[in-house]
Amino acid sequence: MKFLVIGETCSDRFCYGSSSRLCPEAPAPVFVPSEGVNNLGMATNVHKNLLAIEEKTNKNIPFRNEIDLFTNEATGHKTRYIDSVSNQMLLRVDTDSYPHCKKLPDNIEEYDAVVVSDYDKGFLKGRDLEEIGRRAKLSFLDTKKKYDSEWERRFTFVKINEKEYSENGWRFKCDNLIITKAEKGCWYKGEEYPIKHPSDIRDVSGAGDTFLAGFAYGFATTKKTGTAIIFAQDCCQRVIRKKGVATI
Repeated sequence: MKFLVIGETCSDRFCYGSSSRLCPEAPAPVFVPSEGVNNLGMATNVHKNLLAIEEKTNKNIPFRNEIDLFTNEATGHKTRYIDSVSNQMLLRVDTDSYPHCKKLPDNIEEYDAVVVSDYDKGFLKGRDLEEIGRRAKLSFLDTKKKYDSEWERRFTFVKINEKEYSENGWRFKCDNLIITKAEKGCWYKGEEYPIKHPSDIRDVSGAGDTFLAGFAYGFATTKKTGTAIIFAQDCCQRVIRKKGVATI
């Protein structure tokens, strides 16, 4: 089976340290850095999670699934300043930018499943989503865009979170729509899917990417929506135990 991930990539920086006093010049914390972690996030995090799932699922199989990535070159950074003890984020500074991709891959039709991670940063336009959905055999979309039936109806599944559903013009619940609801699980076609094995939360950064990867992999390999949702939720519970943007 061949997977293709399409979407924006960002450079994620996590700066961990301590803050035990306020600045004398202003009511702001004085942050003392002690450790830094750099990695690529967004669509690349979806791709990395798919690779991690594949590694754990087919570890001893010689002919594994092919998982490719089409994305931008990361420009700028998302830098998070985090207290090492509490894991509380004190500040995030964004200097990232995303030029339009201009031309989609010529071989979208060759892939068994296409997974789109669209953070609505300009890399993919609405017309790009419409084209991807139209050309792909099996398609999964996670988007921050306002609702548009021209591209929504083209995808096999569209995943958004509860906040995006209420704010981005999704005035009705489409048959292909999955709404994630954080610790409350998710909704699909009138049915609630509570989390079966909840875990302690350390960091939710990138959890949506993990759900998208887990659901796409689960459905592509089983063709069972409920099974894929439960698998995706279990994948998320693994990553939120870790700090930063992580894979299962």
